[in-house]
Amino acid sequence: MNEIEVIKDKENKRKAKIENMKNSFAELVTYQPIPVSKIMGNVPEETKLIILIDIVGFSKFTSRQQLYAVYLLQHYILKKLVKNSLNFANKIIVTDFIPTGDGCYIIANNCKPEVALHFLVSLTGGFQYVKIEDCQNNGLRAAATFGKCIPFLDLARKKNFVGEGMNEASRILSGGQKYLEEIFIKDHPQAGEEEIKAFSKNSLFLAKNLSSSEMLNDYAECYEKLYELDDVTDKHGKKRDVWCLQHIS
Repeated sequence: MNEIEVIKDKENKRKAKIENMKNSFAELVTYQPIPVSKIMGNVPEETKLIILIDIVGFSKFTSRQQLYAVYLLQHYILKKLVKNSLNFANKIIVTDFIPTGDGCYIIANNCKPEVALHFLVSLTGGFQYVKIEDCQNNGLRAAATFGKCIPFLDLARKKNFVGEGMNEASRILSGGQKYLEEIFIKDHPQAGEEEIKAFSKNSLFLAKNLSSSEMLNDYAECYEKLYELDDVTDKHGKKRDVWCLQHIS
């Protein structure tokens, strides 16, 4: 084989290799292990208690502070769940945790609103006393609602959820926080960004389907202020009414 033939042979092999890579990639992106119609028909949609927890100021922590904060939150939630499991009258059944990086979703079985509220007030009221080293204004924000969700296995082959309830919890948290900050700015027009953000810490945002004013009054000694946030609007223009409990800081 002369030099020209060797060059042509290498070129042909290179083209064949590229073609194989293209075919493999096309197979990968179009691969569907189960037809969508089967997935939609077989996977049950369930109503759950969905809690979204957010660690305040997480993005401003150093890497080591973030790791420490995540471990603290995990330990704190587990302690609360152990205490909850001993309270037979007001017990929720937690089935799943979905990490979000700066917090987590807690998925629990559907239950009576008063049972959910008892757990939520206890959960959000105590984290302000868990101190993260060298961090100012640490605390939690949480949102909760009853909503529909569907389980699936994610890329790590771990159980996860999608659905209206997951979206709703996220919108309640972000929309409620924005609404609360607007209230603070009206009363304190000269406030700086840190003061505004700190005002919304240790807040529990509740969908109206989760509690009534009478139920909230039973926990008046557990929080400093109660806001009725009317028309909390998300980025899609959807409005909702939300209760906001602010714990004593």
